[in-house]
Amino acid sequence: MNEYKKLLSLSLEELEIAALLLERGRYRTCLSRSYYSIYYATQALLLSQNLDASTHKGTIRLFGQHFVKTGQFSPEWAKILSDAYELQQLSDYDADFTGTLAEAEKILEQAKAFVAEVEKVLQELYSDRP
Repeated sequence: MNEYKKLLSLSLEELEIAALLLERGRYRTCLSRSYYSIYYATQALLLSQNLDASTHKGTIRLFGQHFVKTGQFSPEWAKILSDAYELQQLSDYDADFTGTLAEAEKILEQAKAFVAEVEKVLQELYSDRP
């Protein structure tokens, strides 16, 4: 399996887990898993351009440079990635943070849209290749 397909598969798995966590009222963890679905999708995009980041912030920066500034993705997508990262940081590293139903529902829907958009772009990129 191509490396970018592995990353997309991880992304979809994280989406599925996030949805289950939302159903169970585990909002904090849903926020984190939703972010990781976006993160893996972004990594797949970067890989499609032979780009690699060693940090999460580097991933966000490279996405902005190579996909937003070029017009391939609107700035809205960069904001979703950045906001999801901030929520993930709170979710994973702030023991007092619980997250809310509204936050979890919003980020999960944004993650679904983000991953779908990445899949569309990658399909367009790779459908032209032999």
